[in-house]
Amino acid sequence: MRLLISAGEVSGDQHGAALLAALRERVPALEALGLGGDRCAAQGMQLLAHQKDLAIIGLVEALAKIRFARRLIRDLTKAATEAQVDGAVLIDSPDFHLPLARRLAKAGIPVVFYVSPQVWAWRSGRAKTLARLGRGILTLFRFEKRWYDARGLGGRVSWVGHPLVDEAARELSTPAPALPEGCRRIVLMPGSRAGEIRKLLPLLRDAATLLTTRRKDVDVVLVRADSVPESLLREIAGDALAGWTIVSGPHLALLAASDVLVVASGTATVEGLLAGIPMVVVYRVATISYLLGKLLIKVPNVAMANILSDPGDGSQTVPELIQRAATPERIAAEVERFLSDPVRAAETRRRLALGREDLGPPGAPGRTADAVLALVGKGRA
Repeated sequence: MRLLISAGEVSGDQHGAALLAALRERVPALEALGLGGDRCAAQGMQLLAHQKDLAIIGLVEALAKIRFARRLIRDLTKAATEAQVDGAVLIDSPDFHLPLARRLAKAGIPVVFYVSPQVWAWRSGRAKTLARLGRGILTLFRFEKRWYDARGLGGRVSWVGHPLVDEAARELSTPAPALPEGCRRIVLMPGSRAGEIRKLLPLLRDAATLLTTRRKDVDVVLVRADSVPESLLREIAGDALAGWTIVSGPHLALLAASDVLVVASGTATVEGLLAGIPMVVVYRVATISYLLGKLLIKVPNVAMANILSDPGDGSQTVPELIQRAATPERIAAEVERFLSDPVRAAETRRRLALGREDLGPPGAPGRTADAVLALVGKGRA
């Protein structure tokens, strides 16, 4: 069997690698090619392009990548056709993958969408396009399946669950070393893309400086994504970095043993939810991107941790500081509220635990692999 896999984001590379490992358990001779990152490459996938070349944030920022993206779509379609792949698995990144899916479907290549675009939040009209182009839509969150069902589109949708549940089970079985008594650990996760790092790390750096100036019991740890070179962190954080601990690789046990997480909105908030750590979510994009997003997005919260743990009363489980609200002073103040109010911190942990139910039980990569094999095993169109 031969598959095209396309993962345009760091999180997609993570999901794609877990899927490839599960697929190879079932089909040892599997061949895979496409767009991905280092994790997919480590699973033996032939990279036709690296996901870091496509990584973008914001609607306006995407304009600079249009020409490159169009050329890459043509190249991937050509490679898939020449390789006579049995199917294509397109992971997240809908603005890139919908045009790719159109070309692949026209070439008679079965398409499976893995990680549904957030059609329940904005641009819901894409749901019908996904159902038309894809043989199947595999969702990470249970509520997404219910959303499709309510609109009569659930026949092509399967809830497979979130692969981070499996990672959490492995990582949390080995707790991180405890801090000295009386010490409070703050973890910074500024994102996995250079654009995010440049926008957010200065805010997190200054917020951490405010906290360490006011409190002598604070220990700062920065989680470096595999896609981010340490030289970029040093360029932006400067001398502040000397007083921090930088970690990379598995980090859920670290989060679970820490007091507060300051995190870029995205998949990392799901990691925070799984670790049960109170968090402050921050994000900034270009002003025009933000204004367009406000017009289009139809949900009150942007952080998945809040969406999954929503109690239905309009309150947020964790604070979201978006755009102008994301200032060092506001970030530091929200962190301080968690540190100084153990009741609030405990209630936040309780609500986050309730949100885990929508992620499903362990075994998501295997369920996803079984679904992909069932869908592409029906043969080419």
